[in-house]
Amino acid sequence: MRVYIASSGIGLGHISRLTPIIEELTRRGHDIVVSTYLDGLKYARAKGLKTVEAVPISFRVRGDGTVDYKQTAARSGLSLGLRRFLRQVIVEIKNIKGTRPDIIISDSRGSTLVAAKLLGIPSILIINQFRIEIIRRPSSGRLSLLDRLFFIFASIFWIFVRTIIMGLWGQSLAIVIPDFAGPYTISQNNLTIPRRYSRKVIFVGPIVQKNPRDLPDIEEIRRRLGFSGGGKIIYASVSGPKIERRWLTGRLLETLPKIGGGYNFIMSCGEPGGENSPVKLNNLTVYRWIDDEVQLMILKLSDLVICRSGHGTVTKALTYGKPLILIPTPDHTEQYGNARRAAELGVALMIEQSELSAEKLSKTMNEILNTTKYRENAERISSVASRFKSADAVADLVEKLAGTKPDPPKILQPKMFLVYPL
Repeated sequence: MRVYIASSGIGLGHISRLTPIIEELTRRGHDIVVSTYLDGLKYARAKGLKTVEAVPISFRVRGDGTVDYKQTAARSGLSLGLRRFLRQVIVEIKNIKGTRPDIIISDSRGSTLVAAKLLGIPSILIINQFRIEIIRRPSSGRLSLLDRLFFIFASIFWIFVRTIIMGLWGQSLAIVIPDFAGPYTISQNNLTIPRRYSRKVIFVGPIVQKNPRDLPDIEEIRRRLGFSGGGKIIYASVSGPKIERRWLTGRLLETLPKIGGGYNFIMSCGEPGGENSPVKLNNLTVYRWIDDEVQLMILKLSDLVICRSGHGTVTKALTYGKPLILIPTPDHTEQYGNARRAAELGVALMIEQSELSAEKLSKTMNEILNTTKYRENAERISSVASRFKSADAVADLVEKLAGTKPDPPKILQPKMFLVYPL
């Protein structure tokens, strides 16, 4: 069986969570073709996957990574956005015809679902943000009258666009949510799913390469990574599109060495294809890029994770039972939703990017590490995650919908579904 997997290429969250599914389907003897762009394409090629290049889409950001909605609207207005979307659909149709798949998996790619529908090929959607929101007011500075009018009209117009997007998501045969079922759902604020699609919704849990119990024990990991001494291990994981990564990387490289207390910091700059040999700067170990298994070993070893609040990073850390300090990208509605939800669950504290300093970070670290509830809550969610076999569940579902597997897929029962009506 041939499976066409289309991934959003903005950052690495989408393509990295698809990797365990690709590996499981490959292990079962299926042929995989990956369609993506930008960072996702670079990552997939570095992994040696069979790829086709899709038409890129992204949002505009400022130098500090803040989402720039005005520039995004100017570069991707109604007519320009429609033309770009049609180009995406046309290229996807061409790529799909060229690869002749039996089934299609789309991770947050509406154009792929349209192409699949037009070609009569069954499709599965993987998504953690069914209802996409935009900000009503940017976080920085006072707004002029024209800016206020812009955001008023943008909010009204977005209702129309959002409805179309949700309709595209509904074209798939199944809607797979790579998140914890209630009451621990991280992306809860973005999962307002109309009841007419509820029968399609499947929660499979976070999709990670390995369960913590499948890795070496803590002492062996310490030996392998060269952390035989004492001291808490703090993992700073930088992720997201290039500009967002660049700003946070620079700020953390400046901030972390100023923090005392005997901590050992490990930092990943999240650059696909970058140097994966660590550079040690006193108590700070810096990787330009970390291979998946090494990253998971660092995650298992760490006492606390500092990161953006992208869905994949947050759910992966919680799968490993680690509390978090979250620094959402300014004006990024999904990341703020994830950060607030993690804080509500008592597993994280949030720091605004504008407030990030050695003093603020040190104070927040001490609060989490000296208060047992954060670790206990994270470990409770980790125990729930240990029951999932997410990649297996998705692979079973793919085979079932493609007609190659007669038995029902091993997925959560409907009583575990978490569906929010409009």
